[in-house]
Amino acid sequence: MTILLVDKVAASNLMLADFLDNKGYACLRAADAAQAREYVAKHAIRVVVYNRQASDTDGLDLCRSIRSSKTGHYIYFIMVAPKDTKDEKLEGFKQGVDAFMTAPVDVDKLEALVQVGLRISGFTMPETVTTNAPKKDADKKQVVPEYDIPFARIALEKNIITKEQLAKAFSSQKKEHLAGGGKSAPKDSNRKPYKQTADILVDQGAITQEQRDMIRREVEKKSEAVSEASQRTDTSGDAPFQVVISKDRLEARLVLNPAFLDTITPDTVAKALEGQDIQFGMADIETQINTLKSAFKETLSFVAAKGRSAVPGQDASIVFHFDTHYLKPGKIDTDGNMDYRDRGRIPKVLAGDLLATKIPMKTGEPGIDIYNNPIPAPEAQDVQLQCGQGAILSDDGMELYAQIDGQPHVAVGGAVCVFAELIIDGDVNFRTGNIDFDGNVIVKGSVMNGFTVKCGHLFAKEISGAAVFALGDVVVSEGISNADIKTEGDVKARFVTGSNIKSFGSVMIDKEVIDSKIRSSAKFLSDRCKIISSFVSAKMGVAAKQIGTDVSSACRIHAGMDENVKKRIQAFDHAVNDKKKVLETVQKRYEKQSKKQRAVHLNIFELAQKQERSASNTEASNALARELDLYFKDQEILEEQIAQDLAAIEALIAEIETIGKEKETILQWSREEKADPIITVSGPVIQGSKLYGIYTSFIPKETIRNVTIRETKDPETDTWQMIIQ
Repeated sequence: MTILLVDKVAASNLMLADFLDNKGYACLRAADAAQAREYVAKHAIRVVVYNRQASDTDGLDLCRSIRSSKTGHYIYFIMVAPKDTKDEKLEGFKQGVDAFMTAPVDVDKLEALVQVGLRISGFTMPETVTTNAPKKDADKKQVVPEYDIPFARIALEKNIITKEQLAKAFSSQKKEHLAGGGKSAPKDSNRKPYKQTADILVDQGAITQEQRDMIRREVEKKSEAVSEASQRTDTSGDAPFQVVISKDRLEARLVLNPAFLDTITPDTVAKALEGQDIQFGMADIETQINTLKSAFKETLSFVAAKGRSAVPGQDASIVFHFDTHYLKPGKIDTDGNMDYRDRGRIPKVLAGDLLATKIPMKTGEPGIDIYNNPIPAPEAQDVQLQCGQGAILSDDGMELYAQIDGQPHVAVGGAVCVFAELIIDGDVNFRTGNIDFDGNVIVKGSVMNGFTVKCGHLFAKEISGAAVFALGDVVVSEGISNADIKTEGDVKARFVTGSNIKSFGSVMIDKEVIDSKIRSSAKFLSDRCKIISSFVSAKMGVAAKQIGTDVSSACRIHAGMDENVKKRIQAFDHAVNDKKKVLETVQKRYEKQSKKQRAVHLNIFELAQKQERSASNTEASNALARELDLYFKDQEILEEQIAQDLAAIEALIAEIETIGKEKETILQWSREEKADPIITVSGPVIQGSKLYGIYTSFIPKETIRNVTIRETKDPETDTWQMIIQ
């Protein structure tokens, strides 16, 4: 436990506690100062929030008793008062109050003060464990991540990392620690905790975040197994029974020694449970003991107390009322051949049609452990309907409608759009200028050199030297030459030469790809296409007639990798890192201001005491009063600066969270379609062509024909290899 709320009014106590619980803080609730003292004595309280009623002095008494007690750490005390006068503040600071708030409580300010309190009281995150050196080096205290050794062992066993990568991570970890004040720092300094090896490996690109999380889950499973093994009780000794607590603190099991079965009574068991502060879910001890005595068993144990598990909530979801995946791989004709041109009927909607509905999330139910501590329910994930161009959101945010007639579309980021149509009778040139249209663009001629088109779907006769940014498909009846195309849909063309294409959909080329770079998050499809001197990457496989020629430079073909998502994720990561650097600067300034605020509080406290002692000396008392006024002004300035920094920190965190959500949306979209590292070529694959899967590669030493090349894992050697069929 870290936060204690003290409030005689049950309703406000519950309201504040629920707010902090929902924010992820674990709170205890006390009805009065007497109960609060008991909690402070029994639990590791870090912050006390006391909601004082009119003419109530119990809060100051509680603060005085906390300041005089030996808790082993500092407890930050926040006083909520009906009014906030200078005299009340002065008296509160004398008694040791750290911060004041006025009722009704501004919950956002309360959370900010709680964060300040957790910092000042020396709060450390639970994922680190403090290890002390021997007594002679007691000043050399360091914070060591508990996952490092088992994490590294599992990562090496699974061949996810190499020893060289691990050594590099450990070296980086040590350098960061020393830079933050490790062994070389003065013994009274605040040393920088070690960064976990797992996170360093992610930063260095040695492992992905998914691999890190997978290994961590295995570490936790092994840790639980070790913990359970250490709790197995040997009942052959002199103890009549032993209380075994489950790691999740949801169950207390009583293991009895058969030699003492007749001497065990419900009272002795009850006292043992009470001595361990077990309060919730108590079983009928007398009945359980009598049952065991009447029916002797080799293992004499029963559940003496059982908590209540938290019930997780249900995530929100979106139901679409149109076919979001209308594009099919193709249609099989009467001869059994796949016609890649016939990919289904394009959906159309009218203004006012319902496009999508949000199914709201359901909150979970909190649990309670055997110590009567609340267990927060796992938070359900909310999702919002995202309204794009040509669509409109209902007032309650639960339904999304078409605003215009047109073609509905779901962008990669999740926004629902409706595309209208803009028809260009000729070319996109100096007559039309660049095109930036929130809908489909139909160009009956060509998109000419140097011009830009931004649109939904694009249909054109030819693209020559232009730049295209599309949310939907790019369909070209002739060819794409020297162009730069980025689209969230498919690309179709007769040929591509000297171009750079990035498509979150499939790329279908009829004739040839020459001197180009093509990255597809789906498939590269063409049973008649020659790929010459080009780079082609397709997550779900590549199908072509020919790869390379005898006189051209070697092609590079990647199957199974999503280069688009990889580049987009890298962009998100760079943006987050930039935000984090700014956030770190603001946080340092905020912490510096908080320290100044503490110093001002201390000065006010000391001056107030001097003023009391010099009450008989009017001149000295007045001088001290003027000095106090200056400190109160400093305090107001600091409070304003701290509030500004907190607002900036909150805004930066919100921006980082938004980027994180966009990143997760892209990753989730990418995970829905499984990678397929397969390359199918109906004609020749010229020797020297570079063919890549996800984990391995293959360069044919001689020309091969009519092959299917697939990356598979050999179960005997546990290695990846390219199989040619």
